[in-house]
Amino acid sequence: AKKKGLPLPRKPRGRPVNRPRMEFDYDKVEARPATEPPLPSYDAAQNHTPNPYLNSNLTHEKIAAIRAKATIKDVNVDYSQPSDIYPESFPHFARGRDSLREYITSLFTSQLAIYDGAMGTMIQNYSKR
Repeated sequence: AKKKGLPLPRKPRGRPVNRPRMEFDYDKVEARPATEPPLPSYDAAQNHTPNPYLNSNLTHEKIAAIRAKATIKDVNVDYSQPSDIYPESFPHFARGRDSLREYITSLFTSQLAIYDGAMGTMIQNYSKR
């Protein structure tokens, strides 16, 4: 209003009217806690299949093109571990044996977790440069 040279709008006078909240269909749905984040659509995530970390077996044409342009040849890109290196009772994540998604979900449901989004924001800002 100031930019256009118009008078400022009038302030409301009196007490605000307290109206009941409008009810929607989803208000009647019983709330239940989410124990796991939504799954991506690919089969490995749907079945909670652990990542084998055998990156030398990847045959996508973009990956093959990047490997062909690489100046350093014969680089080990496999990070697999034997699945029996840790016993089943080992309480922490074991690469190649456990599903990372299940492990993170169990941490978030069993312990108090502080999830900070600042790192993701920094990565996004870095990619904008």
